[in-house]
Amino acid sequence: MISEEKKKTILDKRIMAAREAAGFSITQAAQKLGFNNYQTLSAIEKGTRKINAHELVMMARLYGRSLDYFLETDVSSDPVPLWRRKTETDIKQVQRQFLCFLKNYSRMERLLDLKRRWKDIQKNYDRDDFAENGFERADRLGTEIHHFLDLGSRPSSNLLNVLENKLRFKILHMPLDDGVSGASTVDNTLGVGILINANDAPWRRNFDLAHELFHVITWNVFSAEEIGTGTKKTRPEKYADIFASNLLLPEVHLRDLLNETITNNNVKSIDIIELAKEFGVSTSAILWRLVNLETIKKSRAQKVLDNQKFRNLDRTRRRGLYVSDKPSKFPSRFISIACRCLMEGKITRGTFSEYLEIDRADIDSYLEDFGFIEANYAKIAAA
Repeated sequence: MISEEKKKTILDKRIMAAREAAGFSITQAAQKLGFNNYQTLSAIEKGTRKINAHELVMMARLYGRSLDYFLETDVSSDPVPLWRRKTETDIKQVQRQFLCFLKNYSRMERLLDLKRRWKDIQKNYDRDDFAENGFERADRLGTEIHHFLDLGSRPSSNLLNVLENKLRFKILHMPLDDGVSGASTVDNTLGVGILINANDAPWRRNFDLAHELFHVITWNVFSAEEIGTGTKKTRPEKYADIFASNLLLPEVHLRDLLNETITNNNVKSIDIIELAKEFGVSTSAILWRLVNLETIKKSRAQKVLDNQKFRNLDRTRRRGLYVSDKPSKFPSRFISIACRCLMEGKITRGTFSEYLEIDRADIDSYLEDFGFIEANYAKIAAA
């Protein structure tokens, strides 16, 4: 049995390690935690000042850690997410919040004994599948996964829900810095996690989700070094774009709508914008997909994209969609599971407020908003 002194030493070390992993200097952390000076936090980390429960909760939130990380003696190492970013942006703090979300989510799944299904999509792919002609294989894989997930004629409208509820992916939307699209990770303990930039336009988020799905499917095929950090278009990154394009713009359905839209085989600029709106993707994605399908020439696509009037028209036609379609941070399944855990006594009200990032005083109204009223919970649970 570990002594109380040993537990305290472990706690002190983890407090410092959590701060450093989250990318905060001791001065920055002390200010955000509301300490009068950094010496107070320094004393806590050195073990010369006791920490109270409220302070520990505040640290857990700031550093993106669960309370279990600080209190349990055995803590497994964190998985390393695969990031997509155009610049070498510091992602330590966001990464900690992402991993904390995955751990909280996984813990509640275990409490409710919910089975995971994400391995259903990881077939026995290996490097040989992409060795001869990787681009064609990525293209075919998009078609295969479209059929496997039964995404229908407008995949972007179904993909998020299917991944969250059919395969039980853990998908988090957070406002990220410009140039950071998101991240993904696959872990036997935590399952599949995908992080999407909530600041991006909905059509950008759709494509990023499909792009990350490719990395999840081929997680054991390409190394992190081969894929890169997203600052360069490596071959696996190009494969992921080809896959996403086919998944979201299936040839049969795209051609059907194209034939209904155009006249005299002439694809107009307004047609491209309307196609993009219908399929929930960018006009750039539509144009390059049409190039790949040999419907228009590459020079025509580039000319359209370089046209400032076209870009202005595109923004004008879709401005309302950008404003009205802001995603909630937590997926509905995560919220529902948290409500169930609380109502069934598997987590405390304090843990519930920590996981959902709400004030304890708002818990009852929050539960009511999601239909979890104690008086009729038995009916809900049995449904």
